[in-house]
Amino acid sequence: MIKTRLKYCVYDPDRFGNDRYYIRKPGHKKVRIRETFEDGQGNITEAFFAAYRAALAAMDAVPLAKKEPLREDTFEWLVNQYYRSAKFQKLGKSTQREKRSVLDRYCETAGARPYKAMQKDDVEKSQAKRKDTPGAADNLVKVLRAMFNWAMHDVKPPLMTHNPAVGISKVNTESEGFYTWTPADVEQYREHYPLGTTARLALEIMLNIGARISDAAKLGPPHQTGVWLRFTAEKNKVRKPKRIEVKMLPELRKAIETTKIGTFTFLITDYGLPFTKAGLGGRMRDWCDAAGLPECTSHGLRKAAAVEHAENMSTAPEMCALFGWDKLETAEVYIRKAREKTMAGNAIERLEERRKSKSVPLFEDENASETITEENDGKSRPR
Repeated sequence: MIKTRLKYCVYDPDRFGNDRYYIRKPGHKKVRIRETFEDGQGNITEAFFAAYRAALAAMDAVPLAKKEPLREDTFEWLVNQYYRSAKFQKLGKSTQREKRSVLDRYCETAGARPYKAMQKDDVEKSQAKRKDTPGAADNLVKVLRAMFNWAMHDVKPPLMTHNPAVGISKVNTESEGFYTWTPADVEQYREHYPLGTTARLALEIMLNIGARISDAAKLGPPHQTGVWLRFTAEKNKVRKPKRIEVKMLPELRKAIETTKIGTFTFLITDYGLPFTKAGLGGRMRDWCDAAGLPECTSHGLRKAAAVEHAENMSTAPEMCALFGWDKLETAEVYIRKAREKTMAGNAIERLEERRKSKSVPLFEDENASETITEENDGKSRPR
């Protein structure tokens, strides 16, 4: 969450980069303000300010409830201990925000429950309640599993003897995640945004080096040495830093040369300032929609880059070095699919060549006898 210019007002975008503004006043339940925050000149809109004042007035009208100390056996107490832990503090700020968002919402219903009594069945029921949003359901299990692991292994004496979030199957088993851009999608986007536009430069950065949007927002001239970019990936930068060195392809170099860039970042806003991760995500959403590509996302560009490398016979270690992956299995998923596509294409090509070499059509009249010539002995046999 990011503080705004208004007291108690915070900016907390969702995981897709969509804007969300909340009034968070101690002792009161948070209130979301849905009116547009700023106009085109960067001024707070009258509609937002009116909703903001109304929300504060409503909070002030309710007597401030005295908060009881958390009992040490409750789930909410465990969550607060986790927030204060060294392990949680080592996480990146964006990861902390995401985990807080999940756990805070869970505490609204389960906060008063004794955490030691939680069983696998309880977590599965919580997951099932969120089945209409399978990604969120699986993410809840993932966040709970990490917290319970901390309670078991990183606290002396351990706060938990079991992890109730272990061994739970995913709800989102059929989804392949974010939509992967096709070559036709990329061409359509490029036609809509010519060289020299910030929108075009954003695509070339993410497509040509497979950058995450968090990296695309930070990359700039300080990371460039000739035709090479050298940077530390933003994801897990504090806990598990990953150094990436990648050579820039001609398409990216041309886009940088023809576009107005910043001193520290390649991508800058209309006001000449660097993008935040959330801000760039929101702009990318707008750019894709305007280009007639509603399914396309910034992460889908990273997947498209991985597909292209896999189809170009890149090895798993090469792809891990380029994309900053720790596990070879991640790259092998793309490589396996690329091989399957190649094998299917080879099979069709052989069939096409075989049909072309035939003087007799493959399918004749159903009452006619089809004669097939065996290549091994040259004899003809009726079927």
